[in-house]
Amino acid sequence: MKILFIGSSFGNAYLQYKALKDIYKKVDIIDGYNSILRIKTFFRIFIHISPFFFEKYLNNFFLKKVKKNYDLIYVRSGELIGRELIIELKKKTKKIVFFCNDNPFVKRDKNKWELFKKASKYYDLIIFQDNSRIIAAKKIGLKNIFLMYPPYDKHIHTTKKNYSYKKIYDVVFVGTWSPNKSLLIQRLINSNLNIKVFGPRWDKDPNFEKYKSIIKAKDFTYKRYTNIIKKAKIALCLFSNENKDTITARSIEIPAIGTFMMSYKTLAMKKIFKENKEVVFFKNYLECVNKCNYYLSNINKLNQIARNANIKVTQIIKNNNHEFVKKIITNVFNNK
Repeated sequence: MKILFIGSSFGNAYLQYKALKDIYKKVDIIDGYNSILRIKTFFRIFIHISPFFFEKYLNNFFLKKVKKNYDLIYVRSGELIGRELIIELKKKTKKIVFFCNDNPFVKRDKNKWELFKKASKYYDLIIFQDNSRIIAAKKIGLKNIFLMYPPYDKHIHTTKKNYSYKKIYDVVFVGTWSPNKSLLIQRLINSNLNIKVFGPRWDKDPNFEKYKSIIKAKDFTYKRYTNIIKKAKIALCLFSNENKDTITARSIEIPAIGTFMMSYKTLAMKKIFKENKEVVFFKNYLECVNKCNYYLSNINKLNQIARNANIKVTQIIKNNNHEFVKKIITNVFNNK
């Protein structure tokens, strides 16, 4: 099978490219962000004003690089593909799919998804990881949609020696800043919970100077992300209200890494994990503080729950990137 992957040459998207390459060998890649959009000013215009200013440029950029026909075009950067481009790409492939790990139906990312909205009905299949996206997609008439749990990477998000790994943090959160996450984190800090925060955009927080000894406001490679979580006794799984998240990549990655997960209680998470046996849930910051303190004082229970969740993710769900992309390809080619 000949595949063209359209997505970032870094981060979790690149891990899916590597999985495709491992399985199918003949896989080409085009990184649309390795274009004029790598210039910050143009990228800001794309997001904050209108991506349509760049549509013709992006169309030419991609089509010049598509030199042959493919069995499948696998898209991770659907925000860069508009109506005209997807119509042309469909002439070069039997099927075209888009795995969207974000929410294109909210305004959190300003105008980022305007091109996608014009192109969405032309995909053979769009995969979402959160049911909130499925509901929103149906409201605008999309039928070419499919729900799958977020994947993890079996080479990166791994338990190798994790249970004997030296734990240097009590509680960590690794993820992007958002207002509701910030409010919770500040309350946890003020409750004297020993917590460290890692991730981009935290320096945008109005109270960053006050908490900067606890927060490292920078983006990390997926390997660094994994190592931070491995070194934590407890990893928090928080969601963005702006994005209407009820599940996210870390929901699966943390258990795959082998670390105990404390998560906001959502319907999506309850469907996957058994409460207090595989994951511990909380509804508010007081519950979070009390449960963190309890399990930090009961390490054997903490370790057993972490093991149970790891078994659920790696041996029962088996939603690693390799299995994930195979399921998508099977689905799209069986969906006539």
